[in-house]
Amino acid sequence: MQKVTYCDDEMLAYRSTKRIFLPGEGTVFDEAYRLAHLPLVNGGHPGVISAVDGRDYRNGTYEKTRYALVMPIPAEVFLRSDEVQALELAMKSASFAPKVALEFCERRRSRLHATLAGGIQEADIDRIVSLVQDLLGRIGPISVCLKGPFLGTRNTGRFPVYPQKIGDEDALALVQKCLGISPTKLYLVGYYHLCEELDRKETSELAELIDRWRERVLVETTIPFLEIYAVNDDLALSARVRAKILGEAAP
Repeated sequence: MQKVTYCDDEMLAYRSTKRIFLPGEGTVFDEAYRLAHLPLVNGGHPGVISAVDGRDYRNGTYEKTRYALVMPIPAEVFLRSDEVQALELAMKSASFAPKVALEFCERRRSRLHATLAGGIQEADIDRIVSLVQDLLGRIGPISVCLKGPFLGTRNTGRFPVYPQKIGDEDALALVQKCLGISPTKLYLVGYYHLCEELDRKETSELAELIDRWRERVLVETTIPFLEIYAVNDDLALSARVRAKILGEAAP
């Protein structure tokens, strides 16, 4: 069996989008988090934005169903990883642990995923499934590895996905290209969420933890299929599988 070669940071955008912590800086919630995530993670927090005029958000959920192409990560694969278990222990041992919604992780495990294409129109689902199925029929299932926690300028508490290379190409970028989407070079699996803001000392400890874990491979697995999610929140707590696209290589 041919050894899988994964994309490196030169092919992806994690370095250019990671958050740089300044000395003495704390961690505060931005408006997007307060609107879309905080109502679901800690609905009683005074920073929650319950609604915004002209948008269909109400307490972290939206009225109109959204559709997205996602790469699911099986919870059993994630949870049995020794590295994931070690990271969980490190998180629970940190001074900022009471401000991490660790119990909320249990709600997210059944829908761990990285979004490959959002904003899909319902009428376009069948065409997208056909395009992706055709591609996977040619390249087969996609292998990936997940590394330590990533904090970006916009995305926090997520695991960066490093997809396998097919030839000189990023396999997940091939999926996006087949849909006519410019490759994002960012594939993030959401998991950890803050229920309270961090002070300067806690933020410094968090930054040190991220640095220690940045290059550690937490999970290596082959993704047998991609899915189309129908969702009414940005954390996929409401996700329903609208379509499953098997990664079967042509004989």
